[in-house]
Amino acid sequence: MGYERVNFTYLSTILEIPLTVQPDGRPIGKVLDLAATTTHVYPKVTGIVARLNGHRQPAYIPWNIVKPGSFTHAIALTQFPGSDSPLGPAPENEILLGKSFLDKQIISTSGHKVVRVNDLHLLIDNTAKDSPNLFLVHIDIGIKGLLRRLGFLPFVSAVFTWIVSRDIKDQLLPWKNVQPTTTTSVSGSLHLKTDASKLEEIHPADLADILEDLGSDERTSLVESLEPSVAALMFKEMSLRLQLQVCESLEIERLAGIITEMQTDDAVDLLDELPPARRNALYGSLPPDRVQELRELSRLSVHGVGSIMNTDAITAARSKTAGEILQTICTEAETAEVIYYVFIVDDALQLQGVVSLRHLLTALPDTRVSEIMTTSIISVPLDASIKQAARLFFKYNFDALPVVDDDGKLRGIVSLRDTLLSTFPEMRED
Repeated sequence: MGYERVNFTYLSTILEIPLTVQPDGRPIGKVLDLAATTTHVYPKVTGIVARLNGHRQPAYIPWNIVKPGSFTHAIALTQFPGSDSPLGPAPENEILLGKSFLDKQIISTSGHKVVRVNDLHLLIDNTAKDSPNLFLVHIDIGIKGLLRRLGFLPFVSAVFTWIVSRDIKDQLLPWKNVQPTTTTSVSGSLHLKTDASKLEEIHPADLADILEDLGSDERTSLVESLEPSVAALMFKEMSLRLQLQVCESLEIERLAGIITEMQTDDAVDLLDELPPARRNALYGSLPPDRVQELRELSRLSVHGVGSIMNTDAITAARSKTAGEILQTICTEAETAEVIYYVFIVDDALQLQGVVSLRHLLTALPDTRVSEIMTTSIISVPLDASIKQAARLFFKYNFDALPVVDDDGKLRGIVSLRDTLLSTFPEMRED
């Protein structure tokens, strides 16, 4: 494949250029935007949205009648649009490149930050026989892209080179390291949900920081594109203020799916802050057993340890072996807030002992947990204050404490993190 057959251009140099028809090259309109499909590794241009001479409404022109070329001064068509068949509507699964990206916020999945799009870098492949292939390969986020669009690049670049003896540096992000927040269909009205597979590789804490920098519409689109389990982890890292802002814009069914995946204590904190009407609507979309659990925990004093307790503790019977319990940890690790401790209970949920993950890993697989568990248990009463729990954490340096009722039954666990956030709420906002 020769170099002359493959080169690059920018979207800004294509917008507003004339459309011509071969063989005489007469102008018939101008380019308003490019349509593309995202089913390929790199978005592939599939059509042109153009203003044709004598027509008030923009027309969609299939890309397959475009003649190979550099697209520097004009885009040449091999035939007049609609000469074979009437021009039809654009497919709904195609997006507008200019309207979707230029001057919009997108997420850099490599830098874990929100960036502004100044231009789009396109690859031209003229090796096809009938029409060229045009792919979106990079996002331009640098000052050079903005100057190019404004028409100031030649002058500013000349001055910059004269002063510092070098050209202005490009800042291009590969498409594979980019996650759009929203995309606009060719009809201009439909916001398509984006593939969030790139986002799900980002740590939930970084996702929460990214969400903070987005506008309200982009926040909603991002959350809706995530799997509920991923969104729940991200919610845990968000300030309560931001959680409430996002909740206002989400549909009840979508929000209920996220709350189902959240840790119980985090879900209660959020639900207690929601308006009663929205909270009751959410209760109507949640499983009955989940609603009962949330309501019971919500009734506890907001100053008591029960209000930050999580009921997803990993438990086991004293007859289990170390190997069996490790298998249980692997199974429940997705939903459990703390996996470092396993609490040993009897059939009545009476707390009998605790064993750490370290002891389980160093024991032989067939060792009974009763042989390695600790029976001198430091626990916190269900009606204890959060500050009492904080003092226990400070004294014993644990990561989590079991919460028991007056009968000694295990009701849940409270983590060091949740205790600190409740004792010093400014930490969550910071």
